Amino acid sequence: MDVTVSCRHAEITPAQRAAIEAKLSKLTRFLASVDRAEVHLVEERNRRIANREVCEVFLEGGGHHLRVKTAGPDPMAAVDAAIAKLTHQLETTKSRLVARYHGRAHKPAKIVAEVPADE
Repeated sequence: MDVTVSCRHAEITPAQRAAIEAKLSKLTRFLASVDRAEVHLVEERNRRIANREVCEVFLEGGGHHLRVKTAGPDPMAAVDAAIAKLTHQLETTKSRLVARYHGRAHKPAKIVAEVPADE
C-alpha cells in the first residue's frame, strides 16, 4: 500500500510517520485491494478548541473510496481515532462484499417428493 502523509501548521517526526504507515498497513487484512492511503494532519489555530489536531484519511483501491475525519489533543491520538473509524468502515465494507458474493439471502430450492398416484 502506498501511504502519503502530509501535515499543515505542524511538523511530523520520522518516527511518527513510520508509526502511521505501520498502523495503516495493518488495515489490509480487511481489504487486500487497498492501493493508496493519504493522511492529512492539520493543527487548528483556535486555542479554545480542546482537540486541535485534525486527521483526515483517504483510502482508495479496488473501486472503494473511504474517508475519515477525526480530531484529538495530539496528532497520534487523532490518528488512532481515525484508524478505529476506518476499521469499522472496512469491516462493514468487507461484510457487504462477502454477503454479495457468497449469497447471504440465497437459499436452496426445496425439493418436493412426488407421491405416486396409486397410493
